[in-house]
Order: sequence, then structure tokens, then C-alpha cells
Amino acid sequence: MKIGEVLRRQRENRLETLEDVAFRAGTDASNLSRIERGLQQPSIALLAQLAASLDTKVSELYLILEASQPATPGKKPLPREPWNADLMRLQRHFRELDTSKRAILIDLARTLKKY
Repeated sequence: MKIGEVLRRQRENRLETLEDVAFRAGTDASNLSRIERGLQQPSIALLAQLAASLDTKVSELYLILEASQPATPGKKPLPREPWNADLMRLQRHFRELDTSKRAILIDLARTLKKY
């Protein structure tokens, strides 16, 4: 897997179009399409803008990329979590809440965990 594939997965998990993400990142949809298909590598600056437009960080994109790579001898692979996409969507909303609302959400999660 390459960074373009990670970008595509993140975009699709958010149910967004190429145009939506590209516009927020300051590029065009055809450029993002080439990146997602692995035909072009983004500059560091564009990658940062794309990550921001997906409400994530470049480091998080590379963690996803690393987790998707086949294991090499002697290297312990990162665990793959099927709920990672849900967690990233929840994190985006969580960041927008003030402290008191975050506390309410955490309490709700604890309550749901009991059932």
C-alpha cells in the first residue's frame, strides 16, 4: 500500500468526494486522483494540506500505512483494528467539543460499555 491509497481510504471512510477534499487542500480533484492511484507523489506541503483536509495528521496517515505493510522477519507488526476508521471519525468530532461536553461523551461511552 502507498500513501495515496491511505488518503483514498480516509476520504472514502468520511464519505467525501475527491472534489471536497481537494478543494479544502487547495488542489484540484484530478491531482488528488493521480495521488490516490499512485501515479504521482504529493509534496510534503500538499500531503500536510491533504491530511488537514481529512482532519488528521501526516503522522497518522503514515501509521496507517505502516500497519498495512506485510510483516518483515524480526519486526513486530502493529495491530489492525477494524474500528480504526470509526475511531478516527469520532476523534474528529471529539476535538470540536468543549471540555464539559467531552466529559459527557466519555461518561456516555462508559455507560454504553456496561451494556
